[in-house]
Amino acid sequence: MSLTEHPDYQKEVKRLLFTRNYIESIIIATESSKENYREKITEAFEDLDWMDSSLNYTNILTNAQFLQRSAEEVRNLKKIRPKPYFARINFKHQDRQDEEILYIGKASVFDRETQEPIIVDWRSPIANVYYDGRLGQVEYLAEGETYEGYLSLKRQYEIEEGTLVSYRDVDLTTNDELLQDSLAKSSDNRLSEIVSTIQGEQNEIIRADLNRPIIVQGAAGSGKTTIALHRISYFIYTLGQEFDPEKMMVIAPNRLFIDYISEVLPELGVDQIRQTTYIDYVQQCVGKKIKVIPQEKKLVAMVQSDKETVEKIKWISEFKGSFQYQKMLDQYMNDVKSSFYPTADFSVEKFRLMTAKKLTYLFQREYHYLPYYRRLDRIKQVLQGDVRRKKKQMLHKVESIYEHKLDVALSIKNPLKRRITVSSCMDEKEVRLVQLNKEIRTAVTSFMKHYPKKTLFDYYQEFFQPENFLALSKGILSDEQALEFLDYQSQYLQKNTYEMEDLASLLYLQHYLYGVNPELKAKNIVIDEAQDYSYFQFSALKALLGTDMFTIVGDLAQGIHSYRGMTDWNELVTKVFPRANYKLLQKSYRTTVEIMEAANVILGLMPESIPKVEPVVRHGQKPLFIQVVDKLSMVESIVEKINEQLLENNKTFAIITKSERDAKALHVEFNKRGQVETSLLVGIETMETSKVVIVPSYIAKGLEFDSVFVVSVEDPFTETDVDIKLLYVAMTRPLHRLTLLAKEKKNLLINWIDNELIDNVV
Repeated sequence: MSLTEHPDYQKEVKRLLFTRNYIESIIIATESSKENYREKITEAFEDLDWMDSSLNYTNILTNAQFLQRSAEEVRNLKKIRPKPYFARINFKHQDRQDEEILYIGKASVFDRETQEPIIVDWRSPIANVYYDGRLGQVEYLAEGETYEGYLSLKRQYEIEEGTLVSYRDVDLTTNDELLQDSLAKSSDNRLSEIVSTIQGEQNEIIRADLNRPIIVQGAAGSGKTTIALHRISYFIYTLGQEFDPEKMMVIAPNRLFIDYISEVLPELGVDQIRQTTYIDYVQQCVGKKIKVIPQEKKLVAMVQSDKETVEKIKWISEFKGSFQYQKMLDQYMNDVKSSFYPTADFSVEKFRLMTAKKLTYLFQREYHYLPYYRRLDRIKQVLQGDVRRKKKQMLHKVESIYEHKLDVALSIKNPLKRRITVSSCMDEKEVRLVQLNKEIRTAVTSFMKHYPKKTLFDYYQEFFQPENFLALSKGILSDEQALEFLDYQSQYLQKNTYEMEDLASLLYLQHYLYGVNPELKAKNIVIDEAQDYSYFQFSALKALLGTDMFTIVGDLAQGIHSYRGMTDWNELVTKVFPRANYKLLQKSYRTTVEIMEAANVILGLMPESIPKVEPVVRHGQKPLFIQVVDKLSMVESIVEKINEQLLENNKTFAIITKSERDAKALHVEFNKRGQVETSLLVGIETMETSKVVIVPSYIAKGLEFDSVFVVSVEDPFTETDVDIKLLYVAMTRPLHRLTLLAKEKKNLLINWIDNELIDNVV
């Protein structure tokens, strides 16, 4: 049956027309003055027949005040105007007679007169029935109560620029055709379909308890990033009345990711969220630009160095990210804290105003919740207040002493002696009072000078003083290991440069010593690519921010920086986020079955116990291996395949190499040929998807393309942990086509993959 022959077709067309024009009415009513409102509404709807509509033309003209909305609401309505909704459910509550027909979209629209929903927001409780419910008896949770009812219809729509393209009725027991259609599209136009194709297991994570942290282990292509962003949207929708969106922060892996989410978040109606990278955030917190060695440089060094060097880099990096290292810093902070205990009482001239014991109590107990230097600020304020309160008392005491001396002097019978004594007493009193007033003015400042006054970086350098470090590492490292660590660290200390692994230490010290500007703090934090963090990084962030409300998503199989120690989410849950929900996503919605089967073989080579990825049932061609003899034949083969695949409606292409060296060499070769325009991506530049992107594997994480060419020019992928993960990342970037090119199969570890899983061109 064709679309137009469907019995509901005319009703659906009318419903879409009604919805679009109701939205248009709201926009006009809000943006027009009263004088020209009637004229504009007449022009907009002069050719429409509203007789069958629940909101007729006359009502629109006379009820403009019911239509007016805030500027923010109008902005949202303009966004959804081309595609006001994407789904419909027919739902009958068990305690009601009538069945509700609800249309689901990205924003709610209600009839202001009747309060009946015209569009239901996808984040609303009842919309959960669409994402989770089968046809038949279902239930949903709203404001702590469970509501039951009968779901008789789930309908999905394709609407383009206000025109109904198609619709289909679905059930979870049948293949979700809309999802299949969405996955089959090019990577450059799938964004608008995200909300409409959220799957049950994804929806469960998006709507999981908002008052607990959540950690998600998600396979490549499982939608981790989009789930995290939709959870932000759901959070703001649900708790927006009591939560400032600016108190939510996304910590992104790089600027490319921020460019991506800066497009997605407005689509979800949440564009006030702070977005930063970990490096940028640390620099903001410490208030200073830090020279950080690019983490890719260390990765390249590990890939290209001998085994002994790699093992050394690995254990030092892992130690910097460990709880044992945090324990050393905790002990160091205890030692630093003791340096703030005064050894003398606070006195003004001969008056003791506060004992050293009381000052120590204030620092250690009364202000324990503050960073060390803020405790000093409080103590300074206390002392200043004490001096102000006791100033008159001290001056009066001195004056009383000299009044008594003066009385004694005046009783002297010898006139000459009496005059000299009285004069001396008056002079002494004046000097004493001047001196006392001076000390009153300067006493607090002078006393505070006894406290240490060092910068964050002074303390950081002091931590690595050999005598300190050796003492602090007792029972944790052997002396030999401690000295090896210091020798490694000295190369950075001498140049005032830092590795990524050092930033957690700086953040932790900043938290203890100085704290951060309250404006930099967030109450709810989202972290993607979390497998590239260390345990200590998370612990330091949690301590600094004073909250455990984190949404953490990552994939240990893509942990190309796992040398930092992150190999087990359980460790993170147990020691940092004990309240966290832990969720596992094994389904991949990105790649075809054929590509994922090959990638799963590479996944099986990893030392971690990671479940195989379950691809959604979407078939395509097998990965293709092409044996090439040199760069020239490689470029010719890639150009030929790109031209073929353009005819298959593939639009975005990437060539992924193991190393930057290979990427640059290929870029030069393509430029010589001039047949295909390429863009070299070796840092955090903005990606030009209109060109064929050439990118090293360690930067490709998080990206996706219609077609991917994984190549080895001079640098082969070896059977080391890092190389296996880099190859896995590369192989899981394509949506539709994967081509592998190298001089030999072993250069891409294809020798581990059964021949029946790969087509070969030799």
